[in-house]
Amino acid sequence: MTSRTDPASRLTRHLPREEALRLLEVVRLGRIVFVSRAVPAIRLVTHTLTDGRLVIGAAYDAELASVLVRPGLSHVVYQTDRIDPATQLGWSITLTGRVALIQSSGELDQLTPRLHQWNGQPCDLVAWIHPELLTGTAVEAITNDDAAADSPR
Repeated sequence: MTSRTDPASRLTRHLPREEALRLLEVVRLGRIVFVSRAVPAIRLVTHTLTDGRLVIGAAYDAELASVLVRPGLSHVVYQTDRIDPATQLGWSITLTGRVALIQSSGELDQLTPRLHQWNGQPCDLVAWIHPELLTGTAVEAITNDDAAADSPR
């Protein structure tokens, strides 16, 4: 008998851009990947989606701040997911784009309250990521309809 966690009973599918953007609104935490001192660095950050751009927030971090203060010059990767630990089914979204620190007090006043302060620390760094490349993958259980469509007739 095959269980839902059996790799043979899974279907991997590409997520269209619109669905990937919608899923970005479902979760509030992700990982920003950037280059610091010539090596990749990863930080957990909170996010919200507004006007087709991703807004990230983080407690102050000198390495991350050094990337954010170079508007238009720094490219970052942002990744978030929701994977069920029991079934290992879910989805993953990866976004690549230019990042820019938000310094306008008006924008900060509007956007900061929308960021989930997950670690109890204020979001001292708030930035836009302008999505240039957005990819998503879903890992789903194969249904009887999927299996029937794949079987020879």
